[in-house]
Amino acid sequence: MTYVKANCNTAFSPMKDPIDRRPLHIGIVLLVGGQSKRMGCNKQLLPWRGKTVLDAVCGALQCGWGGDVVSTMSCKLPFVAVTGDDYKKLEPIVTKYGFEAIRNEHPDLGQGASIAMGVRHLVETSPLPLDGILCSVGDQPLLTSTVVHEVISAFSENFHSKTIIVPHYGANYQSGNPVLFGSHWFESLQHIQGDQGGKTIIRGSGKDHVIKLWIRDDIGYDIDTPDDFERLKQRESEAL
Repeated sequence: MTYVKANCNTAFSPMKDPIDRRPLHIGIVLLVGGQSKRMGCNKQLLPWRGKTVLDAVCGALQCGWGGDVVSTMSCKLPFVAVTGDDYKKLEPIVTKYGFEAIRNEHPDLGQGASIAMGVRHLVETSPLPLDGILCSVGDQPLLTSTVVHEVISAFSENFHSKTIIVPHYGANYQSGNPVLFGSHWFESLQHIQGDQGGKTIIRGSGKDHVIKLWIRDDIGYDIDTPDDFERLKQRESEAL
């Protein structure tokens, strides 16, 4: 595994694929199908900066992927949000940001099932072959478009079908989301099970292809409990 810093050059230069397409085509799978058992309510719908936590995440993903491009494109974007029991509440929010909402009828099977469903949907429906898929979660309210852009840029600069970009946040280098998987891993992603999600690849067959992207700001937190949310609310006024 290799560390690279956001906004800096790196000497790491993996072997390029024989066909190096530019620009790269990146899809997004947004996971919003969790049951929020520890929170006691749907955490994506909690209020945040005048909207919801989900609005904040979707806005960061859309802008980081290519804000101006998104606003001028009339074609379908390679964005899919995998919802669960609250499909009717979440679908109107995600579609505002270009995401197609699909429903996981069995969210109790864990995050892996939602990743598999989302990746399969993108692979089958994308009008262009995708070079990578960014997997994100819907309960990361401090996520910024800059982080999303840095993850995609690191993937582009170190492009190989096996490359995996994992952001690590703050002075403690805490690993987090979103994670970008090269196309080599699409098949494996479609067979993930349980709650470990993409970690089964990152810690398994993909570990030698992981590039750790250091994000200096400590903004990688997600929210699982009411206490988590109360702590993060103290940072709600931080500049985007």
